[in-house]
Amino acid sequence: MKLLLKLSFLVLLPLFTTAQQSRVDSIITLLNKSKTPKGLDTAMFNSARNLISIAVLTDAHITRIEKAAEIFINGTDEDLSYVLKINILASLSASDKIKAIDYGKINVEKLETSKTPHAKVLHIRFLTELRLPYRTSSKVSEGLAFFAEKLNSYKKNNDSSGINNCYYVLSGFYRTIGLYEQAIYNMKKSISYIDSSLIGERFFGIEPRNTKAIWINNTGVLSDFYLQMGDYEKAIETGETALKVALRYYNEIGKNRPGDYSLFTARHMANAKISSNQLDSVDYYLKMAELYSFNTPTKAYLLQIRSLYNIKKGELGVADSLLRLSWQLVNQNQLSVSSASGQLEPDYYIALLRIQQNRPQEAIALLLKDIDRVRIIRPSVLRDYKLLAELYEKTGDNVRAKETYKSFISLQDSILADQSKFRTISFETEQLITDNEISIAKLEGQNKIASLTRNFIIGLAALLLLLVAGIYYRFHSKKKANQILEKTLSELKSTQGQLVQSEKMASLGELTAGIAHEIQNPLNFVNNFSEVNSELISELVDEVDKGNTAEVLNIAQDIRDNSEKINHHGKRADAIVKGMLQHSRAGNGKKELTDINALCDEYLRLAYHGLRAKDKSFNATMKTDYDASLGNVNIVPQDIGRVVLNLITNAFYAVNEKAKAPQPPKGGVPYEPTVEVQTTFSPLPGRGAGGEVSIIVKDNGAGIPSHILDKIFQPFFTTKPTGQGTGLGLSLSYDIVKAHGGELKVKTKEGEGSTFIITIPTN
Repeated sequence: MKLLLKLSFLVLLPLFTTAQQSRVDSIITLLNKSKTPKGLDTAMFNSARNLISIAVLTDAHITRIEKAAEIFINGTDEDLSYVLKINILASLSASDKIKAIDYGKINVEKLETSKTPHAKVLHIRFLTELRLPYRTSSKVSEGLAFFAEKLNSYKKNNDSSGINNCYYVLSGFYRTIGLYEQAIYNMKKSISYIDSSLIGERFFGIEPRNTKAIWINNTGVLSDFYLQMGDYEKAIETGETALKVALRYYNEIGKNRPGDYSLFTARHMANAKISSNQLDSVDYYLKMAELYSFNTPTKAYLLQIRSLYNIKKGELGVADSLLRLSWQLVNQNQLSVSSASGQLEPDYYIALLRIQQNRPQEAIALLLKDIDRVRIIRPSVLRDYKLLAELYEKTGDNVRAKETYKSFISLQDSILADQSKFRTISFETEQLITDNEISIAKLEGQNKIASLTRNFIIGLAALLLLLVAGIYYRFHSKKKANQILEKTLSELKSTQGQLVQSEKMASLGELTAGIAHEIQNPLNFVNNFSEVNSELISELVDEVDKGNTAEVLNIAQDIRDNSEKINHHGKRADAIVKGMLQHSRAGNGKKELTDINALCDEYLRLAYHGLRAKDKSFNATMKTDYDASLGNVNIVPQDIGRVVLNLITNAFYAVNEKAKAPQPPKGGVPYEPTVEVQTTFSPLPGRGAGGEVSIIVKDNGAGIPSHILDKIFQPFFTTKPTGQGTGLGLSLSYDIVKAHGGELKVKTKEGEGSTFIITIPTN
């Protein structure tokens, strides 16, 4: 017999391998055809996804599919590639659970840092799918630890979507190992973190976790947990709540969303009604659920429930046909015991049918087969042991009945031990404690106010007494106090002067860094052309010795050209140094005619290079729009230069900070840090040739919050981190512009940027 089985395996293996290879070829073909010049053919794409889910994939198959999926990658947009990987995970969950866990965790880790548009939704979906291979393998305890760690991470980031997903998955793990109290607690925690008012935008059937549809699903599953604990009344009550919300949701939204599964929650009501022998409305709930079962696992699961309904009604032939069909779907598609729709255990239901048909030996064989298949799911194994022991006893096999009862008691003890180990307070008790803590805090607050009032009255009386004594004391100590006050004021003035000087030196430092970068360019030219001239002179001597007059003249001309370039770049360096010296002088406040456009352009470049010198990763787009009609303006160039430098440096700081923060792209366009400098001249009536010069510094940073806008020109006020700003830059700038008879104004919009406008009269 064993030899026959081996021969059969050897004959069928090549056929199976060929069939799988053919299926993968079909997947690749569908993927290639689904990308068309007009866009994605979703029908073909989804057909490929369905084939992936039911295929048995080797490493080579997975590599081929992932390679084919690269045609859907567009820059950082890898959404469709990850959608296909979810189906690969579903396939592995059925065929190789350990490999599925590794594959899922790798993609979860990648999605945590991915820039793909739907990274968040896909990341949560991978985590949700990971629950199935974990809870149907020997890795359940590892799954508990993994998702507990993820839960803590989400709590630190206050991520409600991640939190509710982890609680949801953990509830399933606890149900798998038979700890229903913990399962119910975690499911209720999950539901408490869901915003049931939200309607999620589904992405290829993937529903965001923090939506009404997820609330409906989780509440329905909670109904099943109560049912499995034997609390039929609570199961029906919870199932009705979920279904009422589902019906409203479907009528408002679902009927216009193809593939909406909200009314599939009716299956929980069908289960509860069957278990409590309330069969009158079961058919209504089953038909509703069957209408919205869109995939193979849901169909196989519903066939089980309907067969149980038929068994209860005594329609055994119909039940037999339904269960055969359910097994056919499970076998043909290699469906796992634990599916997203519910547990697929046709052997157990067929065993129930055989008991009703008075065929106990067949029922025993089916239960033994089911125990082997569902061995990880302890409540199912416990249920099977109990029924199996009863059948052995009924058929007179007392030895096996005793052994099976021992296995039943051993497993039950193990579950009870874990129940004590993982015991936690109920969700309702936790909520009550939270409410009590809030009430206690309120009472403490009221007592504190009463205590403060009492202390205030006592203090006021004491103050009146002290006031009398204080008047006398003050008379005698006034002179000493005045001396201390004068000393304090002197120290404050000194400190203020140091801070002002610190701000000036910080400005000078940024300017110097920019100048160092600017001066390096002409110096490089001078050095390079000097080296070239040295080589040309050597060549000139050689050509003179040869008597080659024409070549001598050519080389001499090259030397002259290079000398002119050395002279040009030397003068350029000289101008930069003079500008630096001019800026570093204390200045006498003397106004002089200055080219505003040249001043702005110079300080724009110097500010940029100054920041680049401090932070090599810094980058920004610079735009200029200078009014060509603007003549020289009578200003103190050092002072106005300091103002312009300060505003431009602040603008670069703002766009750099925004660039470091995560930015959701608008319309698919990534954030581009931009600073723009503009000058304009506006003639004013009654001023003759005079008018008003405007210098505008604009950035597309995060903008200035409205609640601090009226403080930004105040001395020592800064939004920069401690140590990065004294809060004097804008205050000094405001005073300098006022001293020129002008104005410094700001326009800002949170999230979009700020515009600073300097206006100076020209006469």
